[in-house]
Amino acid sequence: MKNDIELYKSFFQKRDDYYLETLDKYNQGKKFTFNYATLIFGIFWFLYRKMYIEVIIIYSFISLESLFENLLLKRLIGEERTVIFSFCITVLFLITTGFSGNILYLKKAIRTIGKAKKKYPDFENQNSYVAKKGGTSLVVITILIISLVLILAL
Repeated sequence: MKNDIELYKSFFQKRDDYYLETLDKYNQGKKFTFNYATLIFGIFWFLYRKMYIEVIIIYSFISLESLFENLLLKRLIGEERTVIFSFCITVLFLITTGFSGNILYLKKAIRTIGKAKKKYPDFENQNSYVAKKGGTSLVVITILIISLVLILAL
């Protein structure tokens, strides 16, 4: 059990105290806790926490919802009502990500630690694997922001 806590600390890295407490709540049956960082930063929080598959799913949902609004909803209910609908969907989506961010992150941590234990028999290699797969990264966020600035500048 002590090794598991160390593996989780290696995975979480920054704010490990918060996520260990959240993991404890999760294990006690409290599946959904609210994460304000997820609410405020949205997709950037997921990128920061290296949750790339989740980002692709979220981006796909946002794109499909936007297409639905622009191609169909505007014709059915008009532009003004579509704006109101869009605002409501955005608020609902942000609240949903606020409540689901932690659970998605904890499930990723649990999966990663499980893979490390299957792949490596010794703690040192498990810990290295978990530290590499977990933690945070500003690289992708920086690239995304620079790309957006360049696109807008053109």
